Amino acid sequence: MATKTKTKARTKTKSKSRKNEFNWEDFRPEWANERIDRINSELEKWNDDLQSRSAKFRKQSQKRIDRSVAQIQEELRKLPGVKRAEEFRNDLEKRVEKGVEQGVDRVYTTLKLARLDELKKLEKKIARLNKKLRALEQQYAA
Repeated sequence: MATKTKTKARTKTKSKSRKNEFNWEDFRPEWANERIDRINSELEKWNDDLQSRSAKFRKQSQKRIDRSVAQIQEELRKLPGVKRAEEFRNDLEKRVEKGVEQGVDRVYTTLKLARLDELKKLEKKIARLNKKLRALEQQYAA
């Protein structure tokens, strides 16, 4: 029984303390609210300014980095080893292209197939022959 009365007493004191809590904004004078609003607006301006400066700094930094990378790449291209590697790569590309084309040609010849460029040439010849044939038919009909 004693524990029940203690818990009731605790809940009553908690509810009293909640009622006694003040909302300080209700007691703040109007001039203080105006100043707080001005301070908040200034803080927002500073935040916007900080964000714009941060974005500007990022852009400038990226430009500097890009310039540095380009300069380093240019200096690397001047090195004899890199020049030789580029020449080797170009030569290898040409050889591979030539080998692939020769292999494709062999496949087409063994399968007795015409290549696309050969087909286009044949289509043009057929179109020319059709025109001549129509012209001859019109002459014959007339």
